[in-house]
Amino acid sequence: MHELPPAVRQLAHADQRQAAIDLLSEYLANDQEEAERRVDQYLEENPPVHLRGAAILRASRLNALIWLTLIVLMALAALIFAL
Repeated sequence: MHELPPAVRQLAHADQRQAAIDLLSEYLANDQEEAERRVDQYLEENPPVHLRGAAILRASRLNALIWLTLIVLMALAALIFAL
C-alpha cells in the first residue's frame, strides 16, 4: 500500500476520519470507496494515541500553567491548615 499524504495522516490522527477520507478521495480523483478503505486500513495499523498524564501537560503550556497553579494553591492550603 502506498503511504498516505501527510495532511491525510494528520487528519486521521486528529479523529477527523471523514475529512481524511474526503481529502484522500480528492488525491485519488474522487475514488471515495478506495479512500475510505485506505484510511480505515491506516487507522487499524496506526491507531491514534490519546494523550494521558504528563503528555497532556507537555501538549499545552496553558494546561501546564493551570496544573502548576493548582499544585501551588494546594501546597499553600496545606501550609495554612498545618498552622
